[in-house]
Amino acid sequence: MASKDELKQMLEKPILMASNTHLHFYNGGKLRADFVGEPDPKDDYRPEEWMFSTNRATTPGRDNAPDKGFCRIALPSGEIVLLKDLLEAFPTETLGEAHYGKFEATLGVLVKIFDVGDGSHIPVHWHPSPQFSSKYLDSPYGKNETWVVIGTRPGARAWVGFKENVSKKQFTKWVDAQDVEAMRSAMHEITPQVGDVVFVRDSIVHSLGTGLCILEPQEPTDWNFFAEWKEFGITKEDGLLGLDWDTAVSAADLSAMSLDYLNGYVCRTPEIARSESSNVEEQLVPEEAKSFFNVKRFRVSSKMAVPAGQGFHCITATRGTGALSGDFGDVPIRRGQGLFISTCLPGYELVNRGTGKLEVVYCYPPEL
Repeated sequence: MASKDELKQMLEKPILMASNTHLHFYNGGKLRADFVGEPDPKDDYRPEEWMFSTNRATTPGRDNAPDKGFCRIALPSGEIVLLKDLLEAFPTETLGEAHYGKFEATLGVLVKIFDVGDGSHIPVHWHPSPQFSSKYLDSPYGKNETWVVIGTRPGARAWVGFKENVSKKQFTKWVDAQDVEAMRSAMHEITPQVGDVVFVRDSIVHSLGTGLCILEPQEPTDWNFFAEWKEFGITKEDGLLGLDWDTAVSAADLSAMSLDYLNGYVCRTPEIARSESSNVEEQLVPEEAKSFFNVKRFRVSSKMAVPAGQGFHCITATRGTGALSGDFGDVPIRRGQGLFISTCLPGYELVNRGTGKLEVVYCYPPEL
């Protein structure tokens, strides 16, 4: 167990996140491993990297250790500890007084990377709303999420929402028959490209196919209702979160999603929030998402100021190399690395040190 003095040293500058993968029920991970810089990247059953998480992961059909999912940091000594240890030791310095007062020593947001391998897919599924979770799951959080596409393979695609209204009876019939083709045929198919942003509200039924590597800010839960299970070594009951089918399906939106909503709201067009010469800060999610989390993307050709007073934030470089430069000195960052910035740190500059643009995705907790 790290001493408080050792942990206190971590407050002096941005904190580099350590690797944090775990076994899942679907195959993938080659693009994820390449993104974070692992040697010999390949598909296996570690497709997910929970880069910023104070949540326990529970995977049907796999071992679920008590600290599974909790993100890690490396102390100056090289010892790997949980970020949560630091948050609990210095909550106001890391998280800020207001955030700690509402969410205790947790991030209030979860950011992960996942990669769907060749011949695999993520099942047709949906997530509960905060209201549903409060009523049935004893949690204030649902699972609204954003996909920032960071890698693709040939044929990458996803399915989001239904093209026409689907009755509960018809959906249940497909699920009981495990007719995945029928479910997907009834849904909108999209072909995301690297750099695209997709905002998936709770209750929207969706699935991801082979070849999508995603950086995903989301509400801090692992709540999933599965409409398919046959190919994944799990049971129907594994995908119901301890509830009965009728209750679980009541959390799904089976109504038609219009093309205007799909293309104008779900599939995002980033908005320029601020620019300094050729350096741009983009707003990636709609205003109402800020009650769950906020996501921005910096595209930096030279350097761009990141002012103090924004509270803590979790950042991941998706392209290029550079540094965070401030009173704490220079902290390098490159594609695939994540850094945690404590509330107590001053403002800094995001500096490009490479030949192409430096791109960094910024994730923030819910607005208070």
